[in-house]
Amino acid sequence: MNVATVLTEAERRVDALNLRRVIASPLTDVAVGVLLMFLALAQLGGRSSLTMLAAVLATLPHVVRRRHPWAVVTLVSFGALCLLYTGVLPDYPPFGVVLSGALTLYTIARIVGPLVVGLVIGALTILLLAAVFLRNGREVLSITTIDRQALSPLVVLFLGTVLLIFLAHVRRSASTITEMRAGNLETLREQAAMAERARIAREMHDIVAHSVSKIAVQAETAPYTLDGLDERTLQEFAEIATSARTTLTEMRRLLGVLRADVVTAPETAPQPGLARLPELVGRHEGEVDLDVIGEEVPLPQAVDVSAYRIIQEALTNVRVHAPGARVSIELAYRPALLALRITDNGPGPSGDTENGHGLVGMRERALALGGWFKAGPGPSGGFLIQVGLPLE
Repeated sequence: MNVATVLTEAERRVDALNLRRVIASPLTDVAVGVLLMFLALAQLGGRSSLTMLAAVLATLPHVVRRRHPWAVVTLVSFGALCLLYTGVLPDYPPFGVVLSGALTLYTIARIVGPLVVGLVIGALTILLLAAVFLRNGREVLSITTIDRQALSPLVVLFLGTVLLIFLAHVRRSASTITEMRAGNLETLREQAAMAERARIAREMHDIVAHSVSKIAVQAETAPYTLDGLDERTLQEFAEIATSARTTLTEMRRLLGVLRADVVTAPETAPQPGLARLPELVGRHEGEVDLDVIGEEVPLPQAVDVSAYRIIQEALTNVRVHAPGARVSIELAYRPALLALRITDNGPGPSGDTENGHGLVGMRERALALGGWFKAGPGPSGGFLIQVGLPLE
């Protein structure tokens, strides 16, 4: 194993470490809930059993925050009411309870929306501040007479909650954008598949139309080139020619529907095959190794064109995603199958290897002929494409 392979493996492991996945893990909720509970109990040491139990109830339920959000909100709120009854709130709230309250409001914001929670927080803040004013003397409503020790936790809770609600709003917006991007990407994939199918249909038309045209011409000229044909035979040749012409008309009609997205080449353009593969390889900007295994045999034109197009798209992908990489192309002629193996020594796949636009076209071509298609990381790094095209 060389140094490049080791580095590639290390990069893959780093990419596999998804911070969002770690944060969203149930174990993270368990750790947060337990940590909040210990912070609250450590600050309330020496208090009554009811106070300690209320602190546990106001913090620990967060261990199942994502699974049962409303149950957590209910339990934490009940625990906070118990702390209010015991006199701990609002004057001397433990830091763990303050964080628990902010996290609870964040959870509600994720469910019902940040705007609703913001309005609720504003109303509660006004009520709590009014309670603090009244507690410090109804006759003097001045900020200087308020117990700062009682007011500061409320201010911290308010500012922290506003920040968490803002983060909830940002996260919801990010989720919406992600969903929109996923929808757009899916639409692009469908369009790529439809365009490739239309292109395949046009190429199949060019291939089949040539053969059907020959049938029609031979059937029409047979009465003039063959002597001694009876009336029944002449009628059969005429019907064959008519059927061939009708078939060509129907094919062109179907092609008119399918070719809307295919404007890269005229309908009558000759289709390339593996005979032009050396020319294609010569145009590639990079080193290409071409190996042919087995005895070359004449291929059905559909297979010949599809094999050329798949190799062409694979080389295009290398130029785009791994410029300068060395490419190895292997053509294996088997009794009933043409096998393609295309690999490079580039950095390997960087995203979804199943739905890339170029890969969609390759897969469509292989499946249209009853073959198979595989794409993914190579055994020694890079990217590997394997295709099987039946010859019958």
